Order: sequence, then C-alpha cells, then structure tokens
Amino acid sequence: MLPIPKPIASSNTASGLALIPLLQGELSTKLYFTKNIYLKLTGAFGIDGEIIQKFYPDEITLDANLGDTSIKASMELIGDPPQPWVLIGSETTNRLELGGFKLGLALGGQIDDPVIVASLGTGDPKTNNNPRLSFVFVPKDVDGFFGSVVGEEAFRIDFQSNLIWSSRDGLAFEGQVGFEVLLPIHFSLGVIEITSLYIAMRGGMPTDDVTAKADLGVSLKGNLGPVSFVIENIGTSLLLESTEQSTSGGLLGDEDLNLGFKPPNGIGLAIDASVIKGGGYLRFDPDREEYAGNLELVFSEWIALKAIGLITTKMPDGSRGFSMVIIITAEFGSGIQLGFGFTLLGVGGILGVNRVVNVEPLKDGVRTGGVESVLFPQNVVANAPRIISDLRAFFPVQEGQFLIGPMAKIGYDTPTLASLSLGVIIEFPDVNITILGVLKVVLPDEQADILRLQVNFLGRVEPSNNLLWFYAELYDSRILFITLEGGMGLLVNWGDEANFVFSIGGFHPRYSPPPLPFNIPPRLAVNILNESAAKIRIEGYFAVTSNTVQFGARAELYFGFSALKVEGHLSFDVLIQFSPFYFIFEFSAGLSVKVFGFGLFSISVSGMLEGPSKWHIKGKAKWKITWLGPTIKVNIDETWGQEKQSELPPIEVFPLLEREYEAITNWQAVVPSSSSLLVTLRKLEEPTAPSSDQEPETRPLVLHPVGSLRISQRKMPLNLKLDKLGNQRPSDVNELSISAVIGSNLLSDPAIIREQFAKGEFKDLNKSQRLSNPGFEKYNAGIELKTEGSQVKTSQAIRRIIRYETIIVDNNFKRHAYSFFEIVVQQFQLLRGRLFGHFLRGNAVTKSPISVAHRARLQPRVEGIKIEAHRYTVAHVKDNTPITIGGEITTAFSTQAEAFDFMQAQVDSNPNVSNEFHVIPNTEVNETLVV
Repeated sequence: MLPIPKPIASSNTASGLALIPLLQGELSTKLYFTKNIYLKLTGAFGIDGEIIQKFYPDEITLDANLGDTSIKASMELIGDPPQPWVLIGSETTNRLELGGFKLGLALGGQIDDPVIVASLGTGDPKTNNNPRLSFVFVPKDVDGFFGSVVGEEAFRIDFQSNLIWSSRDGLAFEGQVGFEVLLPIHFSLGVIEITSLYIAMRGGMPTDDVTAKADLGVSLKGNLGPVSFVIENIGTSLLLESTEQSTSGGLLGDEDLNLGFKPPNGIGLAIDASVIKGGGYLRFDPDREEYAGNLELVFSEWIALKAIGLITTKMPDGSRGFSMVIIITAEFGSGIQLGFGFTLLGVGGILGVNRVVNVEPLKDGVRTGGVESVLFPQNVVANAPRIISDLRAFFPVQEGQFLIGPMAKIGYDTPTLASLSLGVIIEFPDVNITILGVLKVVLPDEQADILRLQVNFLGRVEPSNNLLWFYAELYDSRILFITLEGGMGLLVNWGDEANFVFSIGGFHPRYSPPPLPFNIPPRLAVNILNESAAKIRIEGYFAVTSNTVQFGARAELYFGFSALKVEGHLSFDVLIQFSPFYFIFEFSAGLSVKVFGFGLFSISVSGMLEGPSKWHIKGKAKWKITWLGPTIKVNIDETWGQEKQSELPPIEVFPLLEREYEAITNWQAVVPSSSSLLVTLRKLEEPTAPSSDQEPETRPLVLHPVGSLRISQRKMPLNLKLDKLGNQRPSDVNELSISAVIGSNLLSDPAIIREQFAKGEFKDLNKSQRLSNPGFEKYNAGIELKTEGSQVKTSQAIRRIIRYETIIVDNNFKRHAYSFFEIVVQQFQLLRGRLFGHFLRGNAVTKSPISVAHRARLQPRVEGIKIEAHRYTVAHVKDNTPITIGGEITTAFSTQAEAFDFMQAQVDSNPNVSNEFHVIPNTEVNETLVV
C-alpha cells in the first residue's frame, strides 16, 4: 500500500507539481555451490518518511524527511544434506555425524544505529527439533558381552548449539546437549528379571536451580506365586545444581553435585489365582506431577471390580495443589434379577475433587464413543492410556469445584439383548447436572449380531444459565451390512434468551438455528450400499421450534464403473404454519447416465407447492437425450383456487386477560433481596377450597412491610398490537395495557414486569420470518408496586464484646518426628480444611445479605462481563441512521415486534415512507452519522 501524501507547505503559493518516490524493497536469493550446500542472501530497505521533489513555474525544490529508515541484510552459508555426513567412523560403527551447519553474517536495525551479528552453529535449538551434530554409539563395537546383553540397537547423543556475536550484546552461546536411551536387556536374578536399562542426560536448558541432570534406571519384573509384578524405570538421579544463592558454595565452585533417588515411572501387578484374577497399573508423570492408575479384578468369574484414578499435585498455573478424579465400577456377570425381565448388570460412581466437567470434549465423545471411558469401561488395563487421556480431557482441574455421580447398568433379558449404562454427575458449589448414557441393543447375540444399535447421549441441566439440553447420536450401528447414522437434540431455555428447539436429524435447509450448546444433529440416514462403485443412501429429518414444524427426506443413488456412471436423487422439504393454515412443499428429483464421461441421458425436476389459500405451484423440468437433439426445458408458475377461510373463529381476548389478573396465583409478594428480614411473617392457615367451579380461590396474600407486590401473567403480551392469539383472531380488542392508581405517597411509580412470549403466537409471520426471528422475546406482562425509598428504621445500635477462651487439647503431635502416617494425616487435614472452606461458601451465613455487604466492603471493585439484552431501532434504509420523531431518536425498543409496530404506525400516517424505514438491531446502527 502506498503512503498517503501529506499537504505541501511552501512560500510559493502558485500551483505546481510534486513528485514523491516510494523507496522500499526486499531481496531474497540462493546461490548453490553443490546440491546440499548453498549461499542464502536476503535484504530489505524501507523509509518511514518522504522525499518530495516540487516543481513550480519559477523554481524547483527538494525536501527530504527520512524519519526512521531501517535496513536489513544477511548472508548465510548453509549445509542441509538429506542424510547426515559421517565425520568420524562409518555408517555401521561408532561415529560422529553432522546433519547440517549454518555460518551467517547479518546487518540490521536503523540506519543511524546498525547492529552486526555473526553466527556459527549446527542448528537452532529454539526452532529446529532435528539433531544436527550427533555421536552414535553401537554397543557391539565396545564389548561382545555388553553387546549381547543390551542388544545391537544403536543410540545417539545429540548436540544443538549456536555461537553468536553481536555488536550490541557481545558474545553468546545457545544450545543444549542431551540424550535418552532405553536399552532392552535380559538379566535374571532369581525370581527377578531386569528387562531394560534407562539412561538419560539433559544439559544446557536450566530448570529452576538445576543446570544438568543425569538419570540411570532399570525396569524389573518378577513372579511371587500367583502374583506377577512390573516396576518401570526405578533408579537414581545425579543433579548438577547452581549455588548462586548459597554463601558456602558447592562441590564444584558455583555448582554442586547431588545424588538422589529416582522414583519409578510405573508399577504394575497381575494376579492369576483360582478365586481372583486381574491386575492393575500405577503410573507417575514427573513433569505433570500426576499419578494415574487402573485396576481390574474378577472374583469367581462373577463380580468384576474396576477402578480408574487420576491424581495431580500441581495446579495448571504451576502452583502447588491437589486434585483427583476416581471411577469405581462393579459388574455382576449375568446380572441380578430385578423382575419383568430386567437385570442389574453393574453399579458404580465417580468422584472428583477440584475437578469440573468439560462439556466440549464430552460432546465429541458422544460422536466418537469416548463416553465409554467413563461409563463401565472395558479392558481398563489394555486401554489405560486412552482412558486416562479421556479422563484428563473430560474432567480438567478447577480449584474449588467438586463433582460426584452415581452410575448404573441395567439389562433386559438373559442373555442380555439390550443394556443401558447411565451416569448422573452433579457439580457443586456451582451446581450443574450432567447425564451420560450408552444404550445398546444387540440381536440375537454378540457372536451373531444381525442388529447392532448403539446410542450415546449427553444431557445437561444448568440452573445458573436457565438451560436444559440433550444430545444423542448413533454410534457403530447397523442392520446386517446396512449402516445407520443420525442424531437428535433438544434445547429448552427459559432465561433471557428463551427458546425451544427439538430436532431429529437436523433442520430445514433454509433454517438458521439459534446458538446451540451441542452440534447440529446429523441426518437420520440408512446407507444401504456404501462402496466406491455403488452407493444407496436414504436420509431424513424432523424438527419443531417455537415458530415452525419442519421435516424432509432425501434419497441418493450412484453406480459407477470405468465406462458407465448412473447418478440420481429425490428429495423434499416441508415447512408448516398452523394459523392461518399454510404450508410450503419443495421438491427436487434428477437422474443422469454417462458413458465414457459423456452425458447420454439426463432428467431433472424441481419445484415448490404452497397453499391452500390460494394454491401456487412453481417449478422447472429439464430433459435431454443426446441422440434426440437439444435439451427440452419446461417452466411452470401457476396460481389457482379461491381465498379460503382457514382460520378458527375469532376470540374475545379481554375476558382472558381479566381472568388472568383475577387469579391469585399471578399475584406475588416479594421480599427485597437487598434488605435483611427484620420482620418475620407468621404462617397462615391454608385456604378452604371453593364450593363450586365458578368461585375463584380466595387465599390471603401477605405482603412484607418493605416488600413489593408483583402482578404478572403469561397469557398475552401487553402494549403490543395482537394479530392473533394462538390460532385465533381477536374479536374485541387487539392491544391491552395495565396501570395502577397510586393513592399513597409511600408508593413509587409502578415498575414494568416483562415475561417471555413466543412472537409467532401473537404476530403474523411469513415463512422467512419464522425461520430467522428469535423464538422468544420479553414483552410487558404486568407491573410491580413497591415502597418509595428506604422504609427501614431502627433504634441506636449497641456494640457488645464477645469473650472467648482458646484451649489446645493435643499439643504432643508437634513433638514427634514426621512419619509416613503423620504425613498422610497432615494431607488429610489440608483436604479437610479445603472442604470446610468449600462448604462454608454455600451455607446460610455466607449467603445472608449482611455477609454479602461485608465482603463487598472488603473488595468493592468486582470485575466482570455483563451481556446486555438485544435492543432494536427503526432506521433509514439508505444509511442505517435512526429516525427521529419530535427530535427524539428511536433506539429504545426492547423487542423486534415493538419496533415493527412503531414503524407500521409511521407508515400508516405517511404511506410515502413505506420503503424508507426498516428495523435493525442496535449493533447495526450507524452511530457516526447520528447528530
């Protein structure tokens, strides 16, 4: 992009010509000496300023303002062979290899302060993971016995380093040296066998105070009767540590050598006795400070006990902490009879401390079958890496959050034809409920499964978000060779963005669903054939929203060989509106035949039918046979029939609203949340039932002295023009409102109460609006009366000092040296303190208004993000600026329907502006043009 020229200031006011050249450029090229050695040249030049040549009739001037002029140039001699060069030795013996090199000289920075950099290295340790300089060690070349023990597998020590000199920073060294080798060996010591030798060294990359580290470990296995054990990588560590913070120094001056114990990376046990069989494995990851383990035992071939655990002693931010998640299940073989053919196949539970449910990977687990890692997993020892990885993703660490959940597995018939694995996970103190399940149907049995149906599902109840949703999807399902696919979803939102969505197999192609907490369900499909040369697929969907009913289907056919291809499809989509009754039916069909890539025959038909008042059909057809001549096309667009009254009889709406306000259930006495309950209301007797259905219930309504009276209903919105009520037109009035006559100075002006209403129940919407408009919006529904200002008064407060005495019951605990048992007790004490603090946050004392006010004084600034509700504006079509009425800008409509009503009132008063206004969200208003 060229810079924008600045105005030219000159003493000569005559018009003239100015020339401003742009001085910028880049250069990059390579000069090859051999195929693997080349010289790379790069350069760049740029001026953040300007050079202006001015031409006037009587003079020529030159002005220069270079500003910050930058330069960059580099020259690098690079060697990059496809195979490492052998510097010393041969390709089959001990050797020193060079995988590449780089010799560079660079000039950069500002032209008035250049920086020169020279470098020599075997690779860039920050960006290059491939080793450049390596020493390859072949065991058999050292000693025959040693080679026969550890094998002939070679291992290498890799070096990565750069020597850099800079005219600004001086001389520096970058690099690392290290290796990690696992040598398989077979050396027996009685009942114990050494299976492998582990040697590792790391240097050049300090971590905390450790400059270098060397590990030496062995893996052992053995048998003690029916018990077999495995210990992985146990041994010793040699640490080279910095002593800069120490005044006494170290063994090597500023460095000190320390020898320590290297704990095993894993321990495994296996039992094969007459009564009990099984095994388990416990693994430790030192980098994550994480313990992971699993256990699977079978007792008398009837009860299978399984346990999986994941314990972490380091929080995600690197601080010290504790979190765990444990799953324990017990399965009962053929099951415990429950009656009516049902059996209890298993029970279990999950417990998490400082853990939370992560919904996103769980949704993927429904699709991929990963939820089976939580619900009664199979072969926990063999599948341990995958199960542990799933648990880490499903239940990540979050301090202060706990979860617990029971699980059960129920089957039908013996042997089991159908089974349901179900788990309910409850999180607290931020309460959320997650439902996991796997439904399996296998007929007639596992060995000869003609029908295999598996449905994985996930449900979620989020009270804080006023949200309930459910998602299910078919997984690994088929009938013989015919595969089955599909999913379903349910969304119920009763919060500020209320909505209702139910779908099996997705939505109408023209429908844009609201933001869903789950994936859009895939089409419910049957793949009769799914081969490269033949495909037959049938799919369909059905959906219900707050405004629409949608369903459709599609069938596809394909047969293809080298010389012949046949393709065809048949589909339809339906959208239905109830009152006035209206539907639109769209269809499409086609068939084509190709021979050797050329079209031999094709036919296609598509169209749309809507009605019934009036009937309208629109479509087109195309037919082509190559040897009969040109393509035949037919278009149709016809309307017939008469306008029919498809609506229900009109209805009187005022009596309906009057009946709503007469119902005592719509009158509510509310205690203000910001005041303490200084007055307690006694419980009144239950009202007597009315003697007849005509008499309304008359139970007393008790109002707190500082409370408010809320009168609301959910039958119809107020202050909104009603086109209909449900499926009927209003016969008496089409807009209603409510007001209160205030007879006391103590009462403030009534506040508006807004409730959720489905717009399609009260406004006429066309098919496009039904697909795009929000399902629910908040409209006026009633009023709230409350006192003016603060009416709470009290006498003078009296302060009293509470005296107490501290008694230490047991002080001997501190006198003893810490044993293993005492360390466990201390950890339990820490956990108990955290649990106490957790439960304290949810009790009645901390929830009281006085405690909330006290905490607010201690931390008055509460940072957070608040999402405001959508508002709408009536704006000009040409530039999206809001219209003004009487000098007031109209940007205060809470709902889309209210804005449309206001716009329609302006059009009714002046029909000439019918195409000049439209309704847009406030986020689309052109604020730059608003005066």
